[in-house]
Amino acid sequence: MPGPLSGVRVLDVTLALAGPFCGMLLADLGADVIKIESPDLDIRTSGGLAVLKGENSHFLVVNRNKRGVSIDLKDERGREAFYRLAKTADILVQNYRPGVMKRLGCDYETLSKINPRLIYCSISGFGEGSPYADLAGMDLIAQGMSGLMSVTGNSDSDEPVKAGTPVTDMGSGMYGVIGILSALYHREKTGRGQAVEATLLDTPISWLTWRAAEYWSKGETPGPQGSGLGAYRAFKCSDGRWVTVAPTSVRLWRGACATLGAPELADDPRFKTASLRNEHHRELSAAFQEHFLKHDSAHWIAAFREARVPVGPIKTVAEVLDDDPHVKARDMVVELEHPVIGTTKALGVPVKLSETPGAVTRPAPTLGQHSIQILTEIGYSAEEIEVLREAGVIYTSGDADGQYVAPEVALTHS
Repeated sequence: MPGPLSGVRVLDVTLALAGPFCGMLLADLGADVIKIESPDLDIRTSGGLAVLKGENSHFLVVNRNKRGVSIDLKDERGREAFYRLAKTADILVQNYRPGVMKRLGCDYETLSKINPRLIYCSISGFGEGSPYADLAGMDLIAQGMSGLMSVTGNSDSDEPVKAGTPVTDMGSGMYGVIGILSALYHREKTGRGQAVEATLLDTPISWLTWRAAEYWSKGETPGPQGSGLGAYRAFKCSDGRWVTVAPTSVRLWRGACATLGAPELADDPRFKTASLRNEHHRELSAAFQEHFLKHDSAHWIAAFREARVPVGPIKTVAEVLDDDPHVKARDMVVELEHPVIGTTKALGVPVKLSETPGAVTRPAPTLGQHSIQILTEIGYSAEEIEVLREAGVIYTSGDADGQYVAPEVALTHS
């Protein structure tokens, strides 16, 4: 069944994580996402990252469902091919530092003249107009500059702690998708495309939410939140495993105390109201922790679930990906056949649509896997493609159908 974005063509001119993640989400929802890469820069092996049979595992995770074409945008003939592609596109996503695409002649102003309906999404560290625009934007830097790292970690340490996954990269990619879909809706009404922008720094600033509200209401700078405060946090059990509980209402608060075998805590003068529990959160955490150490994690998870008090285990990445029943039931890990690696795994589509569901159907392309196929689609002859290949303007590792062919063999098929 085609996804909701079936028939929409996206040019993905991105590196690293934020931009590719944006393009991946569009691809998962059915868009024809064309990954455009340089012939002389195979990012799968750059930086010594997790590499499997010559393919970068990080690249594989965020470039599934895409087709790949390898074009040198610094070459005039490469730009001409790119412009011909741009005429056929609905969306372009790029995440280079501001000014790079303009120097290449691939900026919004240039491409919008070629294709006025084009929606051009730029994802960068800080964005146009920021005093930081020329600085390198990285997830770690954005987490620190946004205030996010100041509220992450434990108060008994002065070392800032980042989130355990690149949240500003992925968040800005998601905001890019929101902007793109909004622009698509506007284009349906007006016929006009527009520029869309999301940044690594704006994204976590917009997520300060509760911390911003607390600062504005109290005038006190929020500090590290640990795993939570008071009774709303993680607790260690007798088996060394940790569980989280969230008794956020009066009923849940009393239920949690009763489940722990400490009903007297519910009426303790220090904890009778939510504001008092927040004021005395250290004493409350200590009292709860003392009880949690009496039994193992399985006991507490069963007991709190029976009492209908929100509870959950702290799981490792391996436990989630290998053996979680939710992951299996919701298809959040799927298998794909990669032409070089063989059977690989990919994370599933988190948004479920009843009529036009997304799907993971294609592994990340090898470098230039669909170069011949895509250039043929926009009118290049086999002879013209061969000239571009011989000149190093394009690279291919696939045939005219996009099927992978070892590069030294693929060249003879050009």
